[in-house]
Amino acid sequence: MKQLVSILLLTVLVVAGSYKVEAAGFKDVSKDHFAYEAVMWAEEYGIIDGYANGTFKPNATITEQQFAKLLANFYELETPYGKLKKQTTTANWSDEYYNRLASYGVPFNGYFDNNLRAKAVKRGVVAQAITHLAEGKRGLNDSIQFLLDYFISTGQNPQYEDRDLQKFFGVSNNVTRAQVVTMLHRMDSINLYSISNDAEEIHENANNISLNTRAQNGLNQLDKKMQQTTAEKSAWAATYSFYYKWGKGATEYNRRDAIISNATSKSFDISMTTNDGLEAGSVEGTATITSSTKAVMYKSSNGNRCVMEFERLNNALKVTEVDCGAERSQGTNFSGTLKRQ
Repeated sequence: MKQLVSILLLTVLVVAGSYKVEAAGFKDVSKDHFAYEAVMWAEEYGIIDGYANGTFKPNATITEQQFAKLLANFYELETPYGKLKKQTTTANWSDEYYNRLASYGVPFNGYFDNNLRAKAVKRGVVAQAITHLAEGKRGLNDSIQFLLDYFISTGQNPQYEDRDLQKFFGVSNNVTRAQVVTMLHRMDSINLYSISNDAEEIHENANNISLNTRAQNGLNQLDKKMQQTTAEKSAWAATYSFYYKWGKGATEYNRRDAIISNATSKSFDISMTTNDGLEAGSVEGTATITSSTKAVMYKSSNGNRCVMEFERLNNALKVTEVDCGAERSQGTNFSGTLKRQ
């Protein structure tokens, strides 16, 4: 159990000759509200905030970025080194929370796009995000079952019980602020604060995978029904990967991952990770487009010399490293042909 550092001051008001206790000072959460105890608990420990007019809006639909803040605060996720390179480059109040979640590879849609962050979060995304941190990487059905087994959440459509788990749970339904806080309160009641081994391993990042790649892996972990993407107009913009297991040992493999974003007619940003079993490296920078299918990068965002040539193939990206030794271990390189994901 975490140390409790906040003290809740209950406001007692006289209303129509009777006393009405308001949860944490929120005018719209009375003592008889189903989420009263959950809201009071969450405000006391700094997990939630209300609005400037003194309300909590318990029935309002929660956005993904609002849920991201709640989840990051509940688990007290650590802030990573570096920041995400987004497709929408404008700074956003939720950047801090998405950076922290990306460090643990949590399944979310809005890592690279402020517009996706502002959309209502679906129950299926909530299930996968919570389960990833509490239990480990799981598919949609296993994530739903985890929430049901631990009474963190319940189904919404009883007519589908024992027939269709996803319809029973209501994976595509929106979630209210009160419902999310109630889930977190139930997690608190069973001391579900330990972060899963899967999430911790991603955060420890022994293979030196870039923050953008870890975020993309989290997004890819979402069930296809739950994924929301904003397509870029550029033919360059995409995620590309290569993986080859050449032996039975844990380190006998080769892997390359590249994310191209913020593409214009003249340039694009690239985040790339290489791993050859024991050796690894990552680089971020901006490449200049030299023709309809070719581009070149001369230095990394760190200011190091890093010359790499890129060729856009049919559903693939060919990468040729000319000189980028300052950004990686000497036992590996960035060259390879990566398949568009």
